[in-house]
Amino acid sequence: MKIINIIYPTPLKLCNIKNDNIDVFVKLENKKEYCVTVVTIKWIKEHMENGFYPAGTPDIIVSELKDNFIKNAIEDYSKEDAYWLKLYSISYGDEISIKEK
Repeated sequence: MKIINIIYPTPLKLCNIKNDNIDVFVKLENKKEYCVTVVTIKWIKEHMENGFYPAGTPDIIVSELKDNFIKNAIEDYSKEDAYWLKLYSISYGDEISIKEK
């Protein structure tokens, strides 16, 4: 499914691109809006407890928090009627309006 826009509520420049996580708002052509968490591999390694990554909201994993990596990952998750994006996200439906900064 086509992505209309991707918004970073926290500017990427405030993140540690190699070791951090960020919430990302995604709006698709069907007008549905989703929030996904994108994390780096290093973030996951540092937050493993007792040999595993604890349960929680599924994360989209990238090597670095760079705009092109995040966009490429979200585009991949948006294929096939956005099946994986829907699965990995919190859907806001039509109830929220995401404001671009």
